[in-house]
Amino acid sequence: MEQSGAILCQISYLKDMLDQVNEEIEANIQITREIESEIVKCTEFESSLASRESDLTKTLYVSQFEINGLVSVTNNSRKSLKLVEEELFSVRGKREEMVQRMNNKR
Repeated sequence: MEQSGAILCQISYLKDMLDQVNEEIEANIQITREIESEIVKCTEFESSLASRESDLTKTLYVSQFEINGLVSVTNNSRKSLKLVEEELFSVRGKREEMVQRMNNKR
């Protein structure tokens, strides 16, 4: 009888140990689930940031294209202005010559 009592006591002790191990496993499983949930959140956030980065990069390229176009238009406008100023100077000179000739003929 003593042996069966000792065996039952040992079985009870082993069952308690097994229950404790199961509790630790369940706690670890819960921690793992929480970690996986955080990983999913981080992955979604990273994906959102990548999409935002893509949008900003697109905006940057469009802005650079517009700026390059405006710089080109500005340069062409300056060249055109210079030509118009030169032509205006020439026309004024010719007008002055004509006025001078008309005054000389009087």
